[in-house]
Amino acid sequence: MSFYLKLVMPSDPRFLRIVRAAVGELGLVYGLPEESCQGIVLAVDEALANVIRHAYKGRHNQDIELTCRTVADQLEFTLLDSGEPPDPGRICGQPLDEVSLSGRGTHLIKAVMDEVCYERVAGRNQLKLIKHLPAAKASVEAK
Repeated sequence: MSFYLKLVMPSDPRFLRIVRAAVGELGLVYGLPEESCQGIVLAVDEALANVIRHAYKGRHNQDIELTCRTVADQLEFTLLDSGEPPDPGRICGQPLDEVSLSGRGTHLIKAVMDEVCYERVAGRNQLKLIKHLPAAKASVEAK
């Protein structure tokens, strides 16, 4: 069973709760353990918060496009925004032993997701987050 959901949301943090609920439920439907679902929710939430905070500089009237879909044996989350492109040196995040409280989101995203890919596409920022599905569930999907 394939799944595709596209949300276009304003860059207002109040809408993040809707995304968190949808992403968490999607993970459960596809057989991920509760802990993995919580991790994915945190990763997608952090990625969206980074768009709001950094790409849109806190402006709440911009669009963020989030696509959630299943592709073969994985869940794929794609974020698109028209904000300021990130500095590639900052995408790596801050070292975890530093005192600063910021910059931890990138580490969290990379720790939770199996693949993370940022690129500019048609003048927009695109972040793709991929989580592999459990083998048993993926083999059922392939039939």
